Amino acid sequence: MKAEKIDHVAILVKDLEKAGKFYADLFGAEFSGPNEVKNLDIRNLLSPLGIELVSPLSSDGAMARTLERRGEGLTMLSLKVTNVAEAAAEMKARGIRQIGALEGRAAIFHPKDLFGVTIELIQR
Repeated sequence: MKAEKIDHVAILVKDLEKAGKFYADLFGAEFSGPNEVKNLDIRNLLSPLGIELVSPLSSDGAMARTLERRGEGLTMLSLKVTNVAEAAAEMKARGIRQIGALEGRAAIFHPKDLFGVTIELIQR
């Protein structure tokens, strides 16, 4: 599998609005959102810089547990690939567990298999 480029990075935060204001002021960036992504249990803000800020949508879901266990910080690296199905198959063939998918255009893989970083492969 060949990744084309980094698509974006996701930063897990406790207070989405506070983090959005901070990063907007710091980098002079605009963020769109907030958006709710129910199947991932997150709210997010997106920047054209490739920064995605995420916070848990519910207090008892996977992202809330991750925030409690690991705290705020980089939570996901998203890589652009030409063919997400082929790239996902290669990851799985290497024993890397897939933990999510988005509408057939993205595949998300378990951080325990990737040295602590959740990797998302995305086809745009």
